[in-house]
Amino acid sequence: MTTSVHIAVSGNKQVLVTTQAGQTRMQPGSHHSFLVHGEGAITVRELGPFVNEVSEPLVRPYAPEDGDEAQDA
Repeated sequence: MTTSVHIAVSGNKQVLVTTQAGQTRMQPGSHHSFLVHGEGAITVRELGPFVNEVSEPLVRPYAPEDGDEAQDA
C-alpha cells in the first residue's frame, strides 16, 4: 500500500526531505506530497543558513548549493 504524506514548510530556513525516491529541497512557503511505500521512511532536516529570499522553484530535487549544511531539525 502506498501512503501520501503532505509536508508544508514555514519559517525562514530551507529543508531537505529524504524519501525512498531521493532527496528534495523545499523552500519556506512551499508544500508537497511525497509517496511512501512499505517500510519506507521520510526524514526532514533544516538546510543551510536563514533564507531572506526564496528561490524558484520552491520544491526541487536536491543539489548542493553554497552554504548548504544539513542540520538536525
